[in-house]
Amino acid sequence: MSEQSTTTTRWRLPEPWRPSHPLFAFHEDSNANAVLITPSGEVFAVAEERISRSRFQAGFPARSLSWLEKTSGVSLADAPLLVFGNRTHFLPRILGAHFPTYEHDLFGFAHKLMLSFHHACFLSPAFAGLMALFNKTLLRLRYGKPVVLVDHHHAHAVSAFFTSGQKTACAVTADNFGDGYSAKVFDCDGSNIRFVRGVSALNSPGQFYGEIAQIAGIHPLLAGKLTGMAASGDPTEAMPAMRRIFDVTADQKGFTRTFGWRRRGNAALFCGLEQMDKPDLAAAAQQRFEEVLLAYVQKAVIETGRRNVVLAGGSFANVRLNQRILELPEVDSVWIHPAMTDQGIAMGAALTYLASQKTAESFRLENVLLGPEPTEGEIKAALEENGLPYTRPEHMAEEAARLLAKGKVIARFSGPLEYGPRALGNRSVLYQTTDTKIMDWLNRKLQRAPYMPFAPVTLFEYADKCYRDVERATEAARFMTISFQATDWMKQVSPGVVHLDGTVRPQILRADDNPDMHAILTAYHRLTGIPSLLNTSFNLHHEPIVNSAADACRSFLRSELDAIIAGPFLARRPG
Repeated sequence: MSEQSTTTTRWRLPEPWRPSHPLFAFHEDSNANAVLITPSGEVFAVAEERISRSRFQAGFPARSLSWLEKTSGVSLADAPLLVFGNRTHFLPRILGAHFPTYEHDLFGFAHKLMLSFHHACFLSPAFAGLMALFNKTLLRLRYGKPVVLVDHHHAHAVSAFFTSGQKTACAVTADNFGDGYSAKVFDCDGSNIRFVRGVSALNSPGQFYGEIAQIAGIHPLLAGKLTGMAASGDPTEAMPAMRRIFDVTADQKGFTRTFGWRRRGNAALFCGLEQMDKPDLAAAAQQRFEEVLLAYVQKAVIETGRRNVVLAGGSFANVRLNQRILELPEVDSVWIHPAMTDQGIAMGAALTYLASQKTAESFRLENVLLGPEPTEGEIKAALEENGLPYTRPEHMAEEAARLLAKGKVIARFSGPLEYGPRALGNRSVLYQTTDTKIMDWLNRKLQRAPYMPFAPVTLFEYADKCYRDVERATEAARFMTISFQATDWMKQVSPGVVHLDGTVRPQILRADDNPDMHAILTAYHRLTGIPSLLNTSFNLHHEPIVNSAADACRSFLRSELDAIIAGPFLARRPG
């Protein structure tokens, strides 16, 4: 094990889940990622983009594998078999690093051809089985080991249910597409996950949301930006078009077709949308997305009879949708897997394999601090190379809190990188929540879109004082995957992190979730009486969240922040 900057002890899988041999699992499509679970239950997980520095990196996650082997001391050669997400999608395995990562055109021929292939897998289990055999043969020849392939949406469902801590649940998955489907429903009971039904890739909620994002000038893989933009728009003008473009079927078990060979952004179906005000377009897309997905999830809950809902798939990165699901009268609780996008496929595939070998039940996910952790030596070298003078405060939490209380913006780069798309304190930019103009100037510093809202991290003990109806989703809120309505008190003391529609996407923090980050927030609360800090990801626009000490120093200098906590060191901008 390499030298660590702290005495971090990695979270371990519960005893019944631990494998008898090292278990490697991989996802090779866009958002490639890798997971290693050791026989002692240690879990290592990282997305390839964090290491390659190429957003949504596709292909085999070779850099991630290298990190897994180096950090754990376990070689791929030690594993008797390998697990891969995606049964039928062979192109990433053939094209490797040449598989297109970022240049997606949802109206283009290549994407339509891909959707048609997936629809063929949906229609014909025999064809899907043949593609799975081809994939398995390809991988076995490449690695010389037995290979286990796991269905895309089953991996999503497993990642959601088995990390939820629930004994029973209705699992719903939804995204653009995977292994022939765009959405699936599962009935989860104990150690069993039973597939109920699914929707073809041609009728896709992710496709709809991505198309509207593309018309609004937003890259489809960054379609979540519509959610932030939506609160400042009026959906009225665009809603008739949205209802024509995307709907739930009469039985609420599927979606109307979002595919067509003549479907283009300037076609009659989309006529006039490009000329509309972008916030209005976003507001209509968000409203329609919520209406349709709510009906689909509600039907699934009624059909399965399970009042606990667990969610995964890129559609459930939409925190407003998740809030609306929690508000359904048929729902008691909501859990969203922290890596709900395809960044969670390798983890879901690994857990699927383990569940097939054992009788093991759902567990509580203690934390997601599962990625690379910088050493003191690496941090010190990067600070010195970038000319950043630093100290080693004896009481880091108190020093950081004093700076934050004075209105300084601090980046925090410390401990293991978080698994999933959210920064949860270890790769975060922190600031006070009282500044109502924060969206303007901090987004500018971070080179981000000016309409993107900021989220807070809040002490668990004050969650009820800050947010409404939080008690039924406090576990989900630990990982910043759901929004809530702000209380009047929260709007008064922390207006900088309350969105225009009165919602907030908080991280609810307990001491055992992240002790060092909790200590900073506690010290800040003692000084100011405010139990929240702004917490946004530490990265520049169009870049992944920082991973290495060199990434952190470069991003810190380019974003013109005031100070950086780098492991045990505190550095300030020269001059």
